[in-house]
Amino acid sequence: MTSAGLKTIEGRIVEVRNGARKISRSFTYGYMSLRVLVGFEYYSVLVSTSKINKYGFIPKVGQWIRAEGRLSGSQDDFYDASLTHITSLEHIEPPK
Repeated sequence: MTSAGLKTIEGRIVEVRNGARKISRSFTYGYMSLRVLVGFEYYSVLVSTSKINKYGFIPKVGQWIRAEGRLSGSQDDFYDASLTHITSLEHIEPPK
């Protein structure tokens, strides 16, 4: 864990889903749900679509990422935990 209750994970994206969308005149609300394999555990990473340009890449299956956000426990046994309120998301090279 890092400061302020944030957790950083590094892993490979195994699934990308588009979440709910709502469009107003000036803004599009929505999120992407990334299923990330970290070791032998799966994490759900919820990324706001309004911040995709800030991160500099569009997440795709097979990419390795480093994400930092607030960690919450599993609500359905599909994921081990969820990472929400993402403060940073970056594309990284796979480990050797």
